[in-house]
Amino acid sequence: MRPLLFEARHVKAIELVEAAGGCAGLRTRAGPGRPRDPSKNDAILSAARESFLEKGFHASTIEDIAARAGVSKVTLYNRFGDKEALFDEMVRGEVGRMNALFEPSVDGPMALADRLTAIGTALLEMLFEPDHVRFDRLISGEIAQSPKLAKRFFEAAPGKCRGALAAIIDEAAARGEVSVDDSELAAEDLTALWKGFCDFQLKLGLIERPPHDAIVARAARGTEVFLRAYAPVPQGG
Repeated sequence: MRPLLFEARHVKAIELVEAAGGCAGLRTRAGPGRPRDPSKNDAILSAARESFLEKGFHASTIEDIAARAGVSKVTLYNRFGDKEALFDEMVRGEVGRMNALFEPSVDGPMALADRLTAIGTALLEMLFEPDHVRFDRLISGEIAQSPKLAKRFFEAAPGKCRGALAAIIDEAAARGEVSVDDSELAAEDLTALWKGFCDFQLKLGLIERPPHDAIVARAARGTEVFLRAYAPVPQGG
């Protein structure tokens, strides 16, 4: 049976992401003495991610992670504490990546169709990455045993993305570019049009990751269908 401490730690990790607004500001364990080499932290986190995705959380060991990273177990424990903390860092990274997709464009204002297509393309590129597909399988296995973690993870990542997309749709509605009654439901419609069954097929191993051009075309088509379905209602119509 999974220890309650394990569940509590991962829920806390997601709460920290929410409080920090993503991964910025989150740090590993700090202590007295001279500054630590950040490259070792990166090596440890990369090794932990590889091990978790390859073997799963329970089959991964501190010994294997340390060996992959080229560090001693003492160094790993001093910097991160334990295996659960490394898993927390992995979850934080994925949550931060997903939330970053909806940050304002540095290129300035964009036409609604272009902005939605760009967001859809970026989202699908991430969701269809082999590593993310493996992460999706991994996190599904973990949260299946922890309903509380499942709720917190959804609110911190997919739920927050739905809210960000709904806000964009609300802004477009205020400008008269779309007509919606429920922006969150509209966001779900748009996401479904982008993804179709592709992510499900990838998770089952039935298809290979689509090439970039196919992903762009999928996002553009989904956006086009969405904008037609939610086109403004003519006055008096």
